[in-house]
Amino acid sequence: MSFRFETILRLNKNKEDLLQRDMGKINILYQRQQDRQQLMQDATEKSKDELNQKKRSDISVETMILHDNFARGTRIEEGRQGKIISEINTKLEAKKEEVVEAMRKRRTLEILKERDILKERKAREKKETAIHDEVASNLWMRKF
Repeated sequence: MSFRFETILRLNKNKEDLLQRDMGKINILYQRQQDRQQLMQDATEKSKDELNQKKRSDISVETMILHDNFARGTRIEEGRQGKIISEINTKLEAKKEEVVEAMRKRRTLEILKERDILKERKAREKKETAIHDEVASNLWMRKF
């Protein structure tokens, strides 16, 4: 006898696998965007260091304006990147909740399956015990 909700259990497992795959893709996108933001921050720091070194020596106004424009542009881009990361993080959290819900449903069905298997095993053992008792009783009756 098989578990009566086996098909639903398989469907839930497949749904969970798909949700986890989607969550993995979102997580990869999230990591890439964070790496991009870190790259921009590193470029900004490097530019600041270069400007400070050039300030010690003779530096032209055009070079200072160029560094200022670069710094302003990277700040704007970092703000955009922060918004992108925030949106992706929101999607990631929502997908995590979906995965957790799918896992909970699957686990519930697995527990029901385990209980069903245990119930079947106990019923089978009870029948076997009854058969063994009957056989032993018949053998004992034959001796007398």
